[in-house]
Amino acid sequence: MTRILVTGATGSVGVHVVRALQARAATVRAFVRAPADLPGAEQAHGDFDDPASLRRALDGVDRVYLCAADGPDKVRHETAVIDAAARQGVERIVKLSALHADRASAVPAYRWHGDIEAHLRRSGVPAVLLRPAFFMTNLLMVAEGVTRTGTLYAPTAGRRVAMIDIRDVAAVAAATLLDEGHTGRAYDLTGPAAVTFTDVAAALATATGCPVRFADLTEDQARPRFEGAGLPAWLAAQLAGVFGIIRAGGFEHVSGHVEAITGRPGRDITGFARDVAASFAPAA
Repeated sequence: MTRILVTGATGSVGVHVVRALQARAATVRAFVRAPADLPGAEQAHGDFDDPASLRRALDGVDRVYLCAADGPDKVRHETAVIDAAARQGVERIVKLSALHADRASAVPAYRWHGDIEAHLRRSGVPAVLLRPAFFMTNLLMVAEGVTRTGTLYAPTAGRRVAMIDIRDVAAVAAATLLDEGHTGRAYDLTGPAAVTFTDVAAALATATGCPVRFADLTEDQARPRFEGAGLPAWLAAQLAGVFGIIRAGGFEHVSGHVEAITGRPGRDITGFARDVAASFAPAA
C-alpha cells in the first residue's frame, strides 16, 4: 500500500491535499509541528530544521507532497525534505511551486520556488511540479476592507487573471501523487476562465447581496498600501511583484490541466464567491 507524506499538512492547501488523498483511500501521514485536527491521518510530529524528525517522518513513505510555509526559510526547509527523501529512496515528490517560478525572479517566493525546483532536479528524485496561478483565497486578505467600504481595491490595470481555487490545486496534487504518467511533468494550473477584478466584485456582490465595486489603483497608489500594512518586507515585495505581473498580463493564460488531470472542470469565481460570502458580507 502506498504511503504518502504530506508536508505543510495544516497549511491552506495542505489540509485539502490530506482530504483529497483520503477521499481516494490513500494512506496519509501528515508532517506537523504539533497535534493537529486531521481526522484519519497518521501524524508525524517534527520540524523541517530537525533532521531526525524528517527521517522518522519519511520512514516507510513512498511519495511526498512538498510544501513548506512561504518565507525566508522556505528554500532551506524544502531542500532539507528533498535531501532526506533522496536518502530514503522515496519514489516520487510532488512539489507545490508557482506560476512564474524562476531563480532570477525579483519576486521573493517565485525566486525561492525556482531555487527549490533546481535543487529537486539535481536530487534525482522523480518529481512532479505543480505551478498554480493566483489563488482565489488571496482575495480573503482584503475581505475586511470590502466589508467596511463596499469596495475592492487592487492595482490590476484592468487585466484578467486565471485565478484558481486551492481545492482544485489539492485535487491535482492528490491525482499526481497517486496516478501514474505524471512523473517528470510540470503543470501550470489555472481556473477555468480568466476574470477581471470587476468580475470578482460582481461575483461578490451577487453572493453577498450587497453592492461591491472595484477600484483599480495605479502602482503608485497601491505602493503605500503594501508597504504600510504591517507586513513582513518580503511579503510586501511579493504582493507588489504579483500585481506587477498581473498588470503585465502574466496571469491571463488559461490551461486545461485541472480538468485533464482530475476529470472535472475547476471551480469558477462565482462558486468561490458563494463559498466565502460570509467573509465579505457587511457586519449587521
